Amino acid sequence: MLIGIFLSTFFNGNHLESWGIIKGWFLFPLIFLFLVGIIIPKEKIDHIFWAYFFSGATVALISMGYLILGHLTYDGRLIGFFNSPNYLAMYLAPAIIISLFQIQNRNLKLKNLLIFLSIIILIAFYFTYSYGAWIAVLGALLIIALIKKSISLKNIIIAILIIIVLFFSQINNKKLTDLLTANPRSSLSSRIMIWKASGKMIENNFWIGIGPGNFQNTYLKYQKFYPPYLEWAVPHPNNLYLTFWLYSGISGLIGFLVLTFFWFKKIFEKIKTEPSEILFMALGIMLVILIHGIFDTTYFKNDLAIVFWLNFLALKK
Repeated sequence: MLIGIFLSTFFNGNHLESWGIIKGWFLFPLIFLFLVGIIIPKEKIDHIFWAYFFSGATVALISMGYLILGHLTYDGRLIGFFNSPNYLAMYLAPAIIISLFQIQNRNLKLKNLLIFLSIIILIAFYFTYSYGAWIAVLGALLIIALIKKSISLKNIIIAILIIIVLFFSQINNKKLTDLLTANPRSSLSSRIMIWKASGKMIENNFWIGIGPGNFQNTYLKYQKFYPPYLEWAVPHPNNLYLTFWLYSGISGLIGFLVLTFFWFKKIFEKIKTEPSEILFMALGIMLVILIHGIFDTTYFKNDLAIVFWLNFLALKK
């Protein structure tokens, strides 16, 4: 993966920005992972997930202030102090996964606090109206339930009710109506246009990609192949896998997929021999990253990169 991104940087210009991306989104998170792995004892690895949960709760509490004051995007979505509602949702989603597992194993006093903070996180998460994040969290929980063999009629009914409630809560939301009516200016239409342009870039740069940090300029150059773009300021392809391919070439994408494959292999081996909540938390977070990665770029940002690598610490438990 790293060889791919170094090669793509070498053969495509914009070296200053590309090296900044490599440093901020790969080298520093890996150094952080290495140092945490050394400093934090094996028996206290779960404290890292606790820290992230309280970080997510703090972000959610601050975001609730934005919500109460009405500081929302033009289309009524909660953004907090992030650059977009989707980024806020990406940060809160792992905290939701963590809370659902931690609540089950705590005394009543602490459980009440966890439930309160979890509700705040869920409220903030809901008002992002990030459908991709909603799908990722529900999908991850469904997969874990299947693995744990905890799917019962009661759980199925609860899941169906949640989906129905979410759907009807959005029935008058312009974002959903645009999707249902195939509005040519919907967020999905914008993504499809970005994905088409990304596919064209891959067609012309299959092996090496275009290099990290070069997507915006390349995207604008490819305007000539399509009708007028719906979105012009597009720093990433809005897809995790397309981003890896374009930023690090085919070898970088394969490296990323092989890396995650062996991570899953190791996690499932540990779950089979010595199942623990921390393994399921890490599994849930990784699934959220990969599922949401179909609709958004869930790695190429400093905090998101660190969240991805922190899941590797669960293997130390």
